[in-house]
Amino acid sequence: MKKHALTQTPKRTQIAAFVASSAFAALIANPALAQQADAAPAATETKADKADALGLERVVVTATSGGKSKLKSSVSVTTVDTDLVTAMNPQTQSEALRLIPGVIDNGGNGPGGNANISVRGLPITTGGSPFVQLQEDGLPTVLFGDMNFGNNDYWIRFDRSNSIEAVRGGSASTLASGAPGAVINYVTDTGKVKGGEIGIEHGIGAGANKAYFAVGGPLADGLRFHAEGFLIEGTGSRDQGFNASKGYQIKANVTKELGSLGYVRFNLKMLDDAEPLYTSYPALVNANASGYSGLSVYPGFDARTGSTVGVYNQTVNVLDSQTGTMTRQAADGLHPKANAVGFQAHLTPGGDITIDNKFRLTKMSGSFSTNFMGLTKTADVLGSTVNGKTVSAIEYANGPNAGKPFTGTYLNSGVQIITNMTDMGSIANDLTLSKSFNLGGSQLKASGGVFYMNQTIAQDWHPNSHYQTLDGKNPAGLNLKDATGQLLTLNGVSGYNTAWGSGVDRAYNISAADTAPYLNMNWESGPLQLDAGLRYDSLKVTGWATSASDATTKVGLIDGALVSSSTLDSKKYEALNYSANYTSYTLGALYSLDNNTSAFVRGSRGGRFNVDRQILSGYTNADGSLTASGAAKAVSMVDQQELGIKRRGTFGDTSYSMNATIFHNSYSASNFDLTQGPSGTYYQSAYKSTGLELEGSLRSGGLSVVGNLTYTDAVITANAQGPSPSALVSSGVGNQPAGTPSLMWMVAPSYTVGPFRGGVMVVGRGKTNVNSGSPYWAPADTMVHLNLAWEFAPGATVSLNVHNVFDTLTSGGHLDQGGLGGLQGNGQIGNQYVGTIGANNGRTTVLGLNYAF
Repeated sequence: MKKHALTQTPKRTQIAAFVASSAFAALIANPALAQQADAAPAATETKADKADALGLERVVVTATSGGKSKLKSSVSVTTVDTDLVTAMNPQTQSEALRLIPGVIDNGGNGPGGNANISVRGLPITTGGSPFVQLQEDGLPTVLFGDMNFGNNDYWIRFDRSNSIEAVRGGSASTLASGAPGAVINYVTDTGKVKGGEIGIEHGIGAGANKAYFAVGGPLADGLRFHAEGFLIEGTGSRDQGFNASKGYQIKANVTKELGSLGYVRFNLKMLDDAEPLYTSYPALVNANASGYSGLSVYPGFDARTGSTVGVYNQTVNVLDSQTGTMTRQAADGLHPKANAVGFQAHLTPGGDITIDNKFRLTKMSGSFSTNFMGLTKTADVLGSTVNGKTVSAIEYANGPNAGKPFTGTYLNSGVQIITNMTDMGSIANDLTLSKSFNLGGSQLKASGGVFYMNQTIAQDWHPNSHYQTLDGKNPAGLNLKDATGQLLTLNGVSGYNTAWGSGVDRAYNISAADTAPYLNMNWESGPLQLDAGLRYDSLKVTGWATSASDATTKVGLIDGALVSSSTLDSKKYEALNYSANYTSYTLGALYSLDNNTSAFVRGSRGGRFNVDRQILSGYTNADGSLTASGAAKAVSMVDQQELGIKRRGTFGDTSYSMNATIFHNSYSASNFDLTQGPSGTYYQSAYKSTGLELEGSLRSGGLSVVGNLTYTDAVITANAQGPSPSALVSSGVGNQPAGTPSLMWMVAPSYTVGPFRGGVMVVGRGKTNVNSGSPYWAPADTMVHLNLAWEFAPGATVSLNVHNVFDTLTSGGHLDQGGLGGLQGNGQIGNQYVGTIGANNGRTTVLGLNYAF
């Protein structure tokens, strides 16, 4: 593991200058040794190295077949180095992932995850990451990135000792399952370079205290190790009134070198980390018939710092859906628990043959809990019918005002939910055999393999109908009463397991096993390369699912309150026993114009499975097989074309490098969202997008400037729900899908002088359509981040990171989905409408102390 001070040899001084890049520099600028964990570090820096600011000479190990450098790989790939992560110090995964060109991650969900991660304009109709696979050391964290209450980003933590490779499009379709958009691989250090670090961080104001370590190096001749971990505790970046952030992670590996035969590696991971989960929050919105023009803070609830969870919501009542008994459960936000053991074998027996095998057994479980936002006028609740009675009064259920009348203009009627992820474990194995052939003046490398992963998805859901005050800190529950004084809520809950309809009170246990043989051929002759890949994914799904029904929903007294409740209905049982499959392919070509410039073209087709999001939706027969309609919805395919150029060079003492990729993709979406409408909503739409990704860097002495830009023109081409795209266009509304900004960009200058380094990162996003088929757009926003560091003694560094320096209120690409009509329904304060946004955190300051050895 490479650790270094700010003042060392000339080479390391130059690298340290590059480390000084702010958050975006951490993402794209530096060539990462750890990405190829077993590549020897360069002893000296050549002129070509100095021109290689994007790491174009580094070998790509993620979703590629030939062991080629980035410059000679016909894919779009971004790398993130561990040293640059130090300068960035991301507080959430979103702060890192959303900065990779082409990747859309609107953030604002908190350090535990639950982001909707997309890429290149591919829309997300329901949630999660349906097109993007997150990996740890080459194996996916979960088989499906968009599982309900089980997204792929729950199970991974961004660690200082991780490097990242992100391959967008191209071979991601054939060298990974369910990843036609991108593969993002977290690569762990393996102790190739002796060293380590220990450190602590403190969030000034709201935040968490974090201690971390990493250490690695040789244990004996041909034997080395690496270990890393962290321990965290605190309120989280939003002060919820209690320690909502608490947990740890430990990772370790041991590698045995086998000389010319390769190596074998054993690894383990232990993660148990509860992190606060942030949702949408109220704000004041400037709006008119042509759209939104700005945001400001809602009085009493600052969306940059507020939360719907506080000291009165640390635990909630959960009604067991099978037994009907009530228990008290901690509201831990996102609380994943993951224990994994695995091994990797990289064998080179001779004859230009290479055998690679990665295996991992993971035991995972956890919980998801939060209070969603349901912005509601108090006047609309008074006089309404709840549990068969008319609401005549509202009073505080807890807190210092318990029992007193509530007179606020607005309240929060959002769902209070706890989902138990009882078993989300998996077993995964990826075996590849490669052989190189010398064909005279050309070289052919053929590789084939089999990927297998069996994913368990076992959950039970508990969505409660709930009322609470609209306070940004420590909101209190609200009790409803009828004219006789009868309580219609219990501590603010009017219905246990009843929110979103009886069918959402559910439990299921699914086993989904994907077997995927694949083949890839790479031919190279002089400056020309041709690349072709084929993959066949075959999925076998077994298990069961069951839910409540109107027949099992009742209204009765619980502790003196008249509340509704539901339990599972044995008649609402669905057997699952079906198969689905799809074929993916990719074709690419690259031409090296010279040693510093290459151009590539590629076409690919890849797919993804729909599994848990389609259960209990009428898509299976009694024997568990898919109906004709279910079979048609089981797979969605993405077609993509790319044209790119990569260049590095120098002028004088200044080096530069750049990547540019033009992309076009088309996609037909089939999905089901059971939380939308009384019986759920089935989505069947088609989309296409065309765009441009740019990333580049230059450096001269202690100065480094890095930046990227993504332009995306995404449109809806077919729509089974609502007006057709042509009707939307002719009406002047437009047909751009929601949540896809046309422009994303960033620039990050930094400077290192002696023991000091400093940098800023400026991140911007254009306006974002907030609802497909709507003329209303969330306003554009820009955030500035600052990082400073001082090496006050050899190896000892004090750092200061300030995220969102100017405390900017952003929408996170989300605003009232009902357009202006929805805002008008909410009412106004002054001349501004009251709405909800998915705000990113306000100013967050982190002070750190680190010792590297």
